[in-house]
Amino acid sequence: MATVVGEALLSASVKLLLQKMVSSEFIDFFWSMKLDVALLEKLKITLLSLQAVLNDAEEKQITNPAVKEWLNMLQDAVFEAEDLFDEINTESLRCKVEAEYETQSAKVLKKLSSRFKRFNRKMNSKLQKLLERLEHLRNQNLGLKEGVSNSVWHGTPTSSVVGDESAIYGRDDDKKKLKEFLLAEDVSDCGRKIGVISIVGMGGLGKTTLAKILYNDHDVKQKFEVRGWAHISKDFDVVIVTKTILESVTSKRNDTDDLNILQVKLQQCLSNTKFLLVLDDIWYGNYVDCWNNLADIFSVGEIGSRIIITTRNERVAATMQTFLPIHKLEPLQ
Repeated sequence: MATVVGEALLSASVKLLLQKMVSSEFIDFFWSMKLDVALLEKLKITLLSLQAVLNDAEEKQITNPAVKEWLNMLQDAVFEAEDLFDEINTESLRCKVEAEYETQSAKVLKKLSSRFKRFNRKMNSKLQKLLERLEHLRNQNLGLKEGVSNSVWHGTPTSSVVGDESAIYGRDDDKKKLKEFLLAEDVSDCGRKIGVISIVGMGGLGKTTLAKILYNDHDVKQKFEVRGWAHISKDFDVVIVTKTILESVTSKRNDTDDLNILQVKLQQCLSNTKFLLVLDDIWYGNYVDCWNNLADIFSVGEIGSRIIITTRNERVAATMQTFLPIHKLEPLQ
């Protein structure tokens, strides 16, 4: 199976390119060499547009070959941009050195002027081709959405569940093991009634897709009276998370932001029931305080209740671990 494109690395590369493009030194050199500043601005806008959909592309590449190919093409274009910017930086450094050490004779000035014109034509041409390549990728109609992983999910969780199990190729063993954890009739460990199942792995391995398939499994639905899904991402805020879980469990919108009211309502929903909750895509943030705040509410459920978390960070998983092992999702060979 082809290697999954590492969105985290690609996103970091795009971010570095954007930082370089807005630096005063880089812009000053553009002006001094009479390079096309308008092209630079268009490049920046196009890269920002592409950066905005990377999170969604990361998830969809697992089940959509067209998105995976799009990410591969974008990665190649970003590599080309890095090489081009390195070439510009090298020329900038050369100009500084020559300005310091070379005499201003007519011969030297003529030489510099000739090279300046060649470099100017070559760079503007390369920048134009790069822009066209990136704009072509931006204009692909793949249904990618902006800022998906930075938003908190609202609404009925089954609307985003992947129903076709063939969509997660090569994960049968992972699914089988995790399903056993979900359905096991265990007893509490050290007084803890709720088992937390952590799915840990780098971006693009299919953690969320696997969690969705488990969440929508027929046997799993039969076991758990109450189910809820919350997309966390980087904003692990206790009010937002509590509200999102409550809305998912009840399938009703809740207008209050009063933490006490929200937690009382959620506790009533979970009390004396066997529930399954999914906390998807937990990052760093203040997850420890938030988790500790929610743990008491979760404890009102019956023995056998489960919480699935997906995260890239093993430290997050260790913080939330109970008596069930952490499940590490490895890249497919």
